[in-house]
Amino acid sequence: MSLVLRIAALAPAALVLLCAPTVVAAPAASAGAQAGAAASAATRAEFPIEDPSGVALDGFFAALRRTEKGDPGAMTRVLHLGDSSIGLDGLPHALRRRMQTRFGDGGAGFVFLGRKSVNYNNRAVHLTSQNWSVCYIAYGCDKTGHYGYGGHVFRAEPGARTQIKTRTGGQHGRTASRIELWYATDPRGGTLKLLVDGEVHLVDTKGDTLADKWHEVRVEPGPHRVDIRSTGNGRPRAYGVVLETDGPGVVWDTVSMIGAFTKRLLKFDETHVAAQVAHRRPDLLVFGFGGNDLRRVASATVDHETLVRETRDVLQRVRKGKPGLACLVVSVVDHARAGPFAIKPQHNVAMVKAQREAAFAEGCAFFDAVAMMGGPGGVRAWRKTSPPLSDPDLQHLSMVGRDKMAGFIFDALMVRYAAFKARKK
Repeated sequence: MSLVLRIAALAPAALVLLCAPTVVAAPAASAGAQAGAAASAATRAEFPIEDPSGVALDGFFAALRRTEKGDPGAMTRVLHLGDSSIGLDGLPHALRRRMQTRFGDGGAGFVFLGRKSVNYNNRAVHLTSQNWSVCYIAYGCDKTGHYGYGGHVFRAEPGARTQIKTRTGGQHGRTASRIELWYATDPRGGTLKLLVDGEVHLVDTKGDTLADKWHEVRVEPGPHRVDIRSTGNGRPRAYGVVLETDGPGVVWDTVSMIGAFTKRLLKFDETHVAAQVAHRRPDLLVFGFGGNDLRRVASATVDHETLVRETRDVLQRVRKGKPGLACLVVSVVDHARAGPFAIKPQHNVAMVKAQREAAFAEGCAFFDAVAMMGGPGGVRAWRKTSPPLSDPDLQHLSMVGRDKMAGFIFDALMVRYAAFKARKK
């Protein structure tokens, strides 16, 4: 039985997560400190989505309610930014699948033109590509700071091509009615050939200055094939493609930045990324970084204040495109390693503490993934389950584990959503 069904009869003030795991206690401290820590841990276990304001997710829930009511064209869009914790589209797709099953399939959302990393995927489409050079924000390779919506700039080499197809199996990603190419004009640009089911649209990407552009194609609802090809004229600059339905439904954009420290997102030009977010109009930002920053924590090359400031600065930069954008910060999962570094329980505790503080300071809600794994050290226990819930590297969840974590997050969101609807009656 689902968590939501178990709590359906409870009053909003009594909504608790009955199946939440116990949070591992902190190192020994004074009796008073232990009592305070126990109370805090109990609260986090009962309410896995923490929101001192009580309204951090209201904008998202308002959009979700319109979608649930079936208002014409009511789309609820989610921007899920993260590091390898969302790689292979494991966690995002598990959330996408649950949200679209309940509220309607809004389409695959934003899809990169190719893979800088083999760990990138959007499981709501079939994606193949070749002959694109990729400038990735983690490397600071574009001094303009114009990295598009997804932190990746794709430049066409001779023979560059991408094919994106709606899925032929499963319940989700089988249809689209709106296709949108995200690109930019600049002096190095040229002509891209955009084919939708074989129908040709020529897109000129050459311009005197660097400027963001979008090319939309409306199609009949159903399965579709999108091809983007270089014509050999110039070196077109592009970012990705959006596939959506007419709604009502939920769209969950997976924007993974594999191997990136949180602070790397500060390489986005502020005005540019604000315009990208403004064009997409998300209703919720889900923010999941920190796994790579654990290396800095373990090597004592970053302090608490710096981690908090970096996270806050990134949240501010991304949300500038939609002031008041609802926001959920998802903590790191429990780690025993991060790259070459051994990660100790106190390192995980320090990271979660900084992420929680940054989330609350920015008016975001917070989900403690370490607590949901049983507290620091949980990754080893998750590795011993059958099937294993964490990977052998002890820093990533297995696909089964990602699905389980998505279930925790989805159920917790639905608890908060039920409380929102009760308040808004």
